[in-house]
Amino acid sequence: MTDTGSELVENLLARPDVHEQWEGHYRTAENERFYEAAFDYIARVLQAPPGATFLDVGCGPCAHSLRLARRGFNVRAVDFSESALEMARENVRASGMAERVRLQRESLLGLSFPDGSFDYALCWGVLMHIPEVGRAVRELARVIKPGGALVVSEGNTDSWEAVALRAVKKLAGREKAEVKRTAAGTEYWKAGDGGALVTRQADVGWLVRSFEAEGLRLEKRAAGQFSEAYAMVGSPALRRFVHGFNDLWFRHVGFARPAYGQILFFRKAK
Repeated sequence: MTDTGSELVENLLARPDVHEQWEGHYRTAENERFYEAAFDYIARVLQAPPGATFLDVGCGPCAHSLRLARRGFNVRAVDFSESALEMARENVRASGMAERVRLQRESLLGLSFPDGSFDYALCWGVLMHIPEVGRAVRELARVIKPGGALVVSEGNTDSWEAVALRAVKKLAGREKAEVKRTAAGTEYWKAGDGGALVTRQADVGWLVRSFEAEGLRLEKRAAGQFSEAYAMVGSPALRRFVHGFNDLWFRHVGFARPAYGQILFFRKAK
């Protein structure tokens, strides 16, 4: 993707109303229960010692940074958007976790940290919005210490939900976004005031191979939320059903390949 594409996306993501809209869609009570369970799971898998420092890349309003902080970790939370960081500052102050969460303005396309700076890093739902995703992968890999761990969460373009929705929209002719199939996955581009937003459903195989090429081996692939249909339906009963199914799949099934949400654990070679 061209630099112009990256600039258009950055222009849109710099707007506070975009982050506020995401907060309204995804920071619901039902989703909060999922995220708490997911971060309990992440802590169990990583077995990071108390007081370990995580880099939270693309922290947004800092919700996930605070989850890490509440589990006893220190966090360097970074985002390129000043409006997102302003929301993050308010959230960190209100949480009483200011001693554990340090905020900093950074771009994932050019992090200022030296090579091998962090034992642990989190990148949750961020790569999907970056046109130059290969460059972002290289930067993430660069700042992880040898032997360190990276947790990535992305949407899966080969999930049952994504495949079904593409087929339905194609038949109905109702796709409003510009759709591009790339090696990295299926990209949906939408124009906005002064910018554009890309949302990529990842080709998980491509993502794994890209990190492996940078020295990070996939250790574990787990299901996140099976479906995000709760954001598409108006019925409270249907939303409760989707959340209930997601909870069942996450806690008791766990098979990742058909799920939309993917939680990927990588380890950098020593």
